[in-house]
Amino acid sequence: MSCEDDDNNNTNEEIELTATNYIYEGDLRTFYLESEINRLNGHIEEWMQIPDSDPGYNQAQENIAAANDQIDLHETEIAGILSPAEAFSIINPIIPPIPPSPSPCICFNVYNSIRNIVLLPGTDQLSLTIRDYETETIIVSTNNNSPVEIIPNTQNSGRFQPFQFEQPGFNGQATLTIQSDGQTYSILLDFQEPE
Repeated sequence: MSCEDDDNNNTNEEIELTATNYIYEGDLRTFYLESEINRLNGHIEEWMQIPDSDPGYNQAQENIAAANDQIDLHETEIAGILSPAEAFSIINPIIPPIPPSPSPCICFNVYNSIRNIVLLPGTDQLSLTIRDYETETIIVSTNNNSPVEIIPNTQNSGRFQPFQFEQPGFNGQATLTIQSDGQTYSILLDFQEPE
């Protein structure tokens, strides 16, 4: 490798996205929205049990209507989220397999070898924090100033943000929080070793 190559390492050193080293923001957002829909449906079932003779009946009916409106919004957003293959079809990314769920936790299963988050099309920056669920210790933290890389051959539409684990090889549950485009959401992850 020449000195000239070293001077340009930020453009010459391409990070390959593999089946186990990235996660797609669209998958995280979809999981979050589906979890919210399930939560709202649970509330709707409870509110539907309130008889019309109950003083809280009218409020329950209003809550049901509001929850159904929110479910419709979430379903519309889910329908608009492109899969990585649809969003970046020119590069034909290898979609990471989702590990089997080992427990009854309601969480998104990922490999502990992920080191990149592929951004939704149109997202330029995001802030990512992953905390150990048990201890609240930060495992990963990025911010809106963290570097974003361009995925080659996507006409600059494909972007990803590399990150480093502060606890390499972490296994177990963690809370992932994303701040992007004025919205913040959190989901529970279950980190597992790649097979």
